[in-house]
Amino acid sequence: MTALTELAEARMAGSYGNKAAGLAREYGHVAVPPGFVIPGSWICQGMQPGLRSELDGLLAELTSQPRNALEALLTRLEAVLDRVRFSAGQVRQLHALAHRLRLGPVLVVRSSSADEDGSSLSFAGVFDSVVDVDEPDLVRAVEQVWRSGFSRQALAQYRRIGRPPATDHMSVLVQRAIAPQVAGVAFSEPSGDCYLEWTPGHASGLVAGLAVPTGERLSRSSAADGWRQQLRTALAALSEGGGGHDVEWAWDGRLLWIVQVRPRTAGLTGQPAPDGVRITPLYEGDLHDLVLGECAGEYTRIRAKRRLARAIAISQGARVPGGWLANWDRTGPVEPLTAWSKQLPGRLVIDSSPTERQYIIGSAELADTVRRLADAAPGEGDFAFLCREYIRGETALLSTVATDGSVYVEASEEGLLALNRGFGSAHPITGEALNALLGPEQARALEGTTREHARRIHPRATLEWVVEDGSLLFVDYSAPVTGPAAPKGGHGVTGARVLSAGVASGRVQVLSIDDILTESSIAPIISIAQPVSAENEALLLSHLRQRLSLDGTGVIIAVSRPIAVLSMLLGVVDGFLFEEGALLSHLGILLREAGVPAAIVGTGNLPPEGSFVEIVHGTVLAVTDDAHPAHSPAGG
Repeated sequence: MTALTELAEARMAGSYGNKAAGLAREYGHVAVPPGFVIPGSWICQGMQPGLRSELDGLLAELTSQPRNALEALLTRLEAVLDRVRFSAGQVRQLHALAHRLRLGPVLVVRSSSADEDGSSLSFAGVFDSVVDVDEPDLVRAVEQVWRSGFSRQALAQYRRIGRPPATDHMSVLVQRAIAPQVAGVAFSEPSGDCYLEWTPGHASGLVAGLAVPTGERLSRSSAADGWRQQLRTALAALSEGGGGHDVEWAWDGRLLWIVQVRPRTAGLTGQPAPDGVRITPLYEGDLHDLVLGECAGEYTRIRAKRRLARAIAISQGARVPGGWLANWDRTGPVEPLTAWSKQLPGRLVIDSSPTERQYIIGSAELADTVRRLADAAPGEGDFAFLCREYIRGETALLSTVATDGSVYVEASEEGLLALNRGFGSAHPITGEALNALLGPEQARALEGTTREHARRIHPRATLEWVVEDGSLLFVDYSAPVTGPAAPKGGHGVTGARVLSAGVASGRVQVLSIDDILTESSIAPIISIAQPVSAENEALLLSHLRQRLSLDGTGVIIAVSRPIAVLSMLLGVVDGFLFEEGALLSHLGILLREAGVPAAIVGTGNLPPEGSFVEIVHGTVLAVTDDAHPAHSPAGG
């Protein structure tokens, strides 16, 4: 049986996981908290007879089972995992080694999977780590961390990347806990300089993106003392041989400890990587020395908008899709791109410039797509592009905090893109139905994330989610610039629902949705986060003006769906009526931001062309021309 291994000896990532192996390789060069590793093979080989083969068989079915059979498979897996227990002999070994190494009385128990902290898939927030563990609770914490390697969210991630986890992939790292006065992250560079961010106390909020850190650059020539000098010395020791590192560190008032270290082996050095591809995480990573090229604007916008939002979601137990900034040496072969694509999820979104963006492709198309974009792009040398995991999911969810303090959720089986662009319909979902769809744990993650966004980002932030294979993923959010009222349910004389509160009156102009409006609403030129260009806005307004009379006042537009392109009419018309649509569609959010009254009246209930109506907070009243002579037709 593979033995428990002191951290200093656990250098093989395949046996002990990337996290433990990264620290083990630096043990003795820098100060690393002492500890030991519980190999996944040690846990598996101690299973009862037949249990290992049963678990192997169930994991092998993960990617072959159809979606409608996945829930039954997960239930069977959970039943098998419930039977995995350490033997009395294993328990004695764990406590004996912790006692011999004098790790207590407080420990940290962390995941160390062979799959996490990789060059392209980090499994960020998927596996558990448990801090401040009292030594008597060691076994319980180890079992929790090991089981997180086979949790529903972990298995959903493996299913998306197209392979099951190895039964022994999850090792567990046990270390002495550090009580830091200052802690943070640091990114060393080939020049010997480093960029660091730090915060008083623990760095858990900082690495999650929830704390506002102090950032500074520490050069080889700058004066430094105390923990800064110790950090610079540690980074110099780590970077012997010319490489750079990404580390987490903690200073206890006397000694600076390295608690996690990731060599930037994925081409994040000052020279082009041997394989011609260099990558860094798009959201949670940092630029280091990669070039941004023509995708600089998209890189900045996406990170500025989503970094904190994703960190909030992770802190609440929600999962998030992956994304990467990549540099490809366009003078070299495409084979490195092909090799990298095999490590990525099956569907991707590629952005390389303000005009070449949101290409949705299969991962097998990555090399050809990047080569084509690079050939058409100006410049030489490294070609920069963004690569994001594309998530469609079976069900889309939108959530926000309502005025009564409850979390309001809408669901749609037509997908998030259709919902956002106004082509999909959505229906409110109760808390009971949400629990049935997601399970109590994921439902709590959705509600907690929504409330934290309302508290930290905007009180009326609208969150976008997808459900795929029973697993919930946080995708994005939108936040109004002004302070519109949150959506409320409401029924008027025509059975309408409030889409945007307010009062308006005018003549109805019925607009049918043609191919131009459809394509414009689906295209990436319409986005809450990115304004429409002046050229596109002029073209769309011109098309709409050809079909509508927009020169007067008192114009109410009646249309089947709240498609996104109708945002061009904000400030031009007085109100909107829709047959169907989601209360939290992008256009609905924009209407509430702008204070434009709008209602959803139901299929077949749009008033006829030329009729005079009043919209009163969702109630739609048809008014005779006699009652409003100023609005009667010419000659009437």
